[in-house]
Amino acid sequence: MNPVPRKSTIANDLDRLLPENLDILKLVGRGGYGNVYQVRQKTDGGVYAMKVVTKTTKAFDPVHLAQEKKIMATVKNPFLCVMHHSFENDQKAYLVLEFLSGGEMFTYLNKKKKLDEETTRFYIAEIVLALEYLHKNDVIYRDLKPENIMFDKNGHSKLIDFGLSKSNVPKGGYTTTLCGTMEFMAPEIIRRSPYGHPADIWALGILMFDMLAGGPPFYGRTKQELAQHILHGKIGMPIHISLEARDVIKGLITRAPLRRITIPDIKETAFFEPMDWEKLKARQIKPPFQPLLESNEDVSQFDVFFTEMAPEDPSCETAELDENSNQEADPFAGFEFQGPIIKNKKLKSSKSRSNIIKRWILDKFFTCLS
Repeated sequence: MNPVPRKSTIANDLDRLLPENLDILKLVGRGGYGNVYQVRQKTDGGVYAMKVVTKTTKAFDPVHLAQEKKIMATVKNPFLCVMHHSFENDQKAYLVLEFLSGGEMFTYLNKKKKLDEETTRFYIAEIVLALEYLHKNDVIYRDLKPENIMFDKNGHSKLIDFGLSKSNVPKGGYTTTLCGTMEFMAPEIIRRSPYGHPADIWALGILMFDMLAGGPPFYGRTKQELAQHILHGKIGMPIHISLEARDVIKGLITRAPLRRITIPDIKETAFFEPMDWEKLKARQIKPPFQPLLESNEDVSQFDVFFTEMAPEDPSCETAELDENSNQEADPFAGFEFQGPIIKNKKLKSSKSRSNIIKRWILDKFFTCLS
């Protein structure tokens, strides 16, 4: 008996994820670039996130989009969001991504206000592994912040949104572009000095402080004031943070980049002594946060501001599949690659988080690190 020919070729598999083969379920994010939707494949019911980038807006940057897609085409790590396919037409670019149903770290922090040290240790350690992988592959992430960390259905964290990332920057290499989110921006970036991998380490320190304290260590009423605090201000360290955690934060948030702690050093600190890095890398440690999900279409962990909106139809007349989408052969040919589920809603919520820092200062419940 002759075997039945397989109908599913690479091209057919990719065609399954064209816009006309996807049902739009929910809007889960919105920014100046366009929207992010939860979508379902019509034939097999697979659920994905689809980022739709509108090319006709002022916010559209083809260079950043291409860079993001290029990076996402080549990286493969359990702590980075997966991009399955991408395609485009004259009006829009479509990125079909892994749907991370656990929601954003930013939303989680807003609910919890601050995290205990065990939870912080777990999630900072997972992000350390993500950054370690990127740096070994000559990528600077450049936009580490709670909005760009999401949870999968099991509660493991993943980095998303590589639009500001920079490839081809090896250890000891430098770049000079001024970019990132100000609260997490390293001093050398603000000074417009050449910077490299240590800029991500600084942002990791801001993130760790944010998790433990309930808000970032530096704030300002204007960008100029915030920049001055980052360059010269002292850190208000809440007294409930342990000495071991303070030592890590101090090492991460060291203004001189060459004196800043490195990833191998982070792993050897007393704060991370309880961590089994090999088990963590294999995702064999149960996450402290377990999303309560009723199905693979559950969006309860996302901001209702988006999910309660009626999703628009993001499709255009035709969309051409990127020829190298999800193929191993020459992923750099043609228009490149990407991957996130992102929201541009920080302004409203981050103000309330930074007010926590102001309360500590008013109550004088802090010590200072120079």
